[in-house]
Amino acid sequence: MADGRIIIIALCGGADRPIGALGGRTPFEAATTPHLDALARRGASGLLEVIAPDVPPESDSGTMALLGYDPVRHYTGRGPLEGLGMGFWSAGGTPVAFRINFASWDPRTGQLDRRTSRDLADEDLAVLVAEIVAGVRLGDGLHFELTGFARHRGILAFSSTGLPLSGRVSNTDPGFANVGAFGIPVKTPENRPLPCRALVDDPAAHRTAAVVNEFVTASAEVLQRSEVNRRRVAQGRRPANLLLIRDGGDTLPTLPPFAGGSLRMYGQVPAERGLASLIGADFVVARKGPGQTDAEFYAELVPRLLADPSDVVFAHLKGPDEPGHDGQPAAKTAAIADIDCAFVGPLVAGLRPADTLVVTCDHATPCELGIHSPDPVPTVVAGPGVTPDDIVSFGERDAGGGGLPVHRASELMPWLTALRTADLRVG
Repeated sequence: MADGRIIIIALCGGADRPIGALGGRTPFEAATTPHLDALARRGASGLLEVIAPDVPPESDSGTMALLGYDPVRHYTGRGPLEGLGMGFWSAGGTPVAFRINFASWDPRTGQLDRRTSRDLADEDLAVLVAEIVAGVRLGDGLHFELTGFARHRGILAFSSTGLPLSGRVSNTDPGFANVGAFGIPVKTPENRPLPCRALVDDPAAHRTAAVVNEFVTASAEVLQRSEVNRRRVAQGRRPANLLLIRDGGDTLPTLPPFAGGSLRMYGQVPAERGLASLIGADFVVARKGPGQTDAEFYAELVPRLLADPSDVVFAHLKGPDEPGHDGQPAAKTAAIADIDCAFVGPLVAGLRPADTLVVTCDHATPCELGIHSPDPVPTVVAGPGVTPDDIVSFGERDAGGGGLPVHRASELMPWLTALRTADLRVG
C-alpha cells in the first residue's frame, strides 16, 4: 500500500446552479459524464463549502482550502501570492502586489469592457506590457514589475526603498469589492473604472493609492499610443487601453509546510506557484499550448499525472470556468463532457489499486451570475478505505445526499491524510 497516492483534480468554476436552458439541470447534471458517474458509484460524494457562506472563492483561495489551509485564517489577498509566483515579491523595501485586467474603456460612451472581450492575443499582450515597462516612470524610490498572461490578465507589483506602501487600498476594477483580504465579485458592477483610495487612514495607504492612480493614468497614455491598439480599432475591435487593478496586498500568508507528504501542483495561475513555494510543494505549469485543443492537452497531462511519484498530486483544470463567466451553459456542459471523456476516463484507467482519486472544484461560477459564488461544490472521493455511499452520478444535488464525512474544503486534506495513514497501518 506504500505506493498509494492522493490525486486531487480541481475543475475550475465547475459548480453551478440549475439553469432553465438546461431543463433545470446544472452543467454537471446535464453533461454526459459516464466516468465521473462511475467514480461516484464506487466512492463517497459530498458538497464542500470552500471558504464561507458569504465569501466567493477565487482559484488561489480555493486551492489553498483544498490543500488543507483554511483561507479564513490564512489568506492575505491574491496580489501577494501572484507577485510571489511571478518573482515580483521584493525581499528589500516594502512590496505591494495586485491582480490586473487589461480592459477597454470609452469615456465618451461610458462603455467598459473589463476583459477586453477576451480576444487579446498573447503576442499583443506581451507588446503592451513591454511598452508600459518602457514608457512609465515613477519617482521617489519607487519601482514596478508588470506581466501579462492568459489574454487579458496580469500582475503588477510596486516596491519602495523609501516610504512604506500598503495593500489596504481599494480596487479600480468595479467588478470586485474589498472585504478584508478577499476580493468579492460584484453582481452588478458600475460601468466605469474607479479611483483607487485608501481603505484606512494611514500614510502608507494614502501614498499607495496615489501611486496606483498615477500608474493607471500613465499606463493608459502609453496604451493609447500603442500600434497594437491602433490595429485593434482599425479591425473593429476594442482597444486594450486601461489597466484595472484589484486584490492588493502587502503581506504574504504564514503557512506551515504541507503535512501530507510530498506534493506536486499542476496549474497555470501564478498565485498557485506562489502558494506552492510557501508550503514546500513543487509546481508545474500545465496549460494548453498554442493551437492545442483541450483533448490534446488532456492527452498529454494524464500520463504526467499517472507517472508522478509524489504522495499528493494536485491538478487544476480551467475548462468550465470561462463559459461560466461568459454565461454559456451549453459550452460549459460541453467542457465538462470533454473532461470526462478525454481526461477522467484515461486517468481512472491508469490508476494504481492503492491510489485515491478526488474530483472537486475550486469554486462555483454559475452561468446565470457570470461571477464566482460561495455555493458549495460537488466532490467525490474514491480509493482504499473510502466507504462507498449510494450516490450513482456526479452533480450538485446528488452530491448533497452523499456520505462524504467532511463539509468544508479545508477539512478534506486532513481527512485524506488520516485515511491514508490508517490504510498504511492496515497494509
